[in-house]
Amino acid sequence: MAAGAGFECVQVNRDGQVVALVFYWQLSCCLFVEHLAVLKECRGQGIGRAVLQWLQARALPVILEIEPVVDSATRRRLEFYVAAGFVELPFEHEQRPFHADSAAVPMRLLSWPVAMTSAQINDFERELKGRVMLYSDAVAD
Repeated sequence: MAAGAGFECVQVNRDGQVVALVFYWQLSCCLFVEHLAVLKECRGQGIGRAVLQWLQARALPVILEIEPVVDSATRRRLEFYVAAGFVELPFEHEQRPFHADSAAVPMRLLSWPVAMTSAQINDFERELKGRVMLYSDAVAD
């Protein structure tokens, strides 16, 4: 599926098997990591970190969203990104629904290499709404 200019899907293969995927958008202000997944049995082998290093080498700020920390799994996820140099941001953020019958989901934003400012996050949110969310069937507000 081609979502449009600036959307990329990259897979990591090992021994002929896909072991990781990253979906990201190249926006005017940053790279927005929409999704990063590593096969459960391949976690802890540095694959996710290598994907992040590859994105960071693109010399653009990187922003991603994660679930709020509510259990050990979400705590480990936050710690993984912090160990990779990401900074948790203090701004309210919701993952907008991609389907009209779904609700927005509260999320936390992280950025790399430094904490983004409120003005930068406002620019990101505008571009997220005006570009990324064009590929949803949810009603825009």
